[in-house]
Amino acid sequence: MSPLTQNEQLHLNSLEEVKNCSLLESQCSGTTLDRPLTNISPEEYGESWEGVHFSESMLSSYLRFYEIGAAWRTVGGLSDVKGEYSLINFHDALMSSDPGTEQGQTAFHQAFLSQLCPIDRSPRSGAGFQTYLRMQAEVDELELWYSDIADIEQPPYPPGFIKLDISYCEYLDALLLTKGTYGWQYLFADISLSGKGSSDSRNNLKNMLRAFPEIFPDRDYSSLRDRLEARL
Repeated sequence: MSPLTQNEQLHLNSLEEVKNCSLLESQCSGTTLDRPLTNISPEEYGESWEGVHFSESMLSSYLRFYEIGAAWRTVGGLSDVKGEYSLINFHDALMSSDPGTEQGQTAFHQAFLSQLCPIDRSPRSGAGFQTYLRMQAEVDELELWYSDIADIEQPPYPPGFIKLDISYCEYLDALLLTKGTYGWQYLFADISLSGKGSSDSRNNLKNMLRAFPEIFPDRDYSSLRDRLEARL
């Protein structure tokens, strides 16, 4: 296996920041490398994915780790913030079952659900979120969709799913800033966080923007602050 790419090293460093931070209580794992993305053909994992391809930007930013992630929370008197991420190697992600086509209320729902391939999840805490790639043929960039236990809906798509307005590469970049803070994905979705049902995510994100400048003082959180304000 070739040496770590620049992006792999950035994410390994980010994981170490969480693991070694005295202001965070964490469970971390993941350094073993798997095969590169260039060796993966989606159609080998499902006939319905014939014609699906990974863009050049995905190929250049893809992380070869078998799994990399952390579940954490702040300690030491800081604002209470919790988070988790667990990036799945694409070889395993492509073999994962879809989120349940039998739950689709229409043929469109069922077809949509069959296209979803998980790339990020919360196995340690059981928080219930997952982020998916939508495996569509002949598109320039594959869409990202987010699902958690919150009551979200974006018709005509099935309840519980919302599209993210970022690419896979941008998702990885955002993880370097957010460290997987619960609800961070909503900062990149067309959604309001002002309602009562969004209070947990809203408060966690507000606390993140209070605590992270102290925990990680070399990072600029102004872009995330602007995104949160736009959704309140």
